[in-house]
Amino acid sequence: MEKISIMMVLMFVLSYGVMVTIAQEVRFTKPNPNDTWYGLPLPPQPRPGYYKYLGDCIDKTTQACGIQIIDAIFEANLLKDHDCRAKVLEAGYLCNRALSYTLGKFDAFKSEASYIVQSSNDIFDDISKKV
Repeated sequence: MEKISIMMVLMFVLSYGVMVTIAQEVRFTKPNPNDTWYGLPLPPQPRPGYYKYLGDCIDKTTQACGIQIIDAIFEANLLKDHDCRAKVLEAGYLCNRALSYTLGKFDAFKSEASYIVQSSNDIFDDISKKV
């Protein structure tokens, strides 16, 4: 598969930020209009409460870990940071699956949706085998 451009990685980081903003909004805090991702259109929720669930998933990681996960997905690498691996395991398989599925629903990533889900699953499988 051809190498994913830096723009795609940046779009993923922005999408991650959108999901963090959603998580904050669900908890009745206002997103910051100065944030780069503020106002980007979100894919529709597949069911009520879905974005709250994603927010709870995101809360189990850190932004730095999220960036490492993104890098691992788009560069087809395994996640190496021990603390981040532990956070991914703590979040669990369903959380991992939901986040990768949702990322693939953003317009910028629709063409890569199956790759994102497969790569994310591969990373989770690698982490869970080494526990």
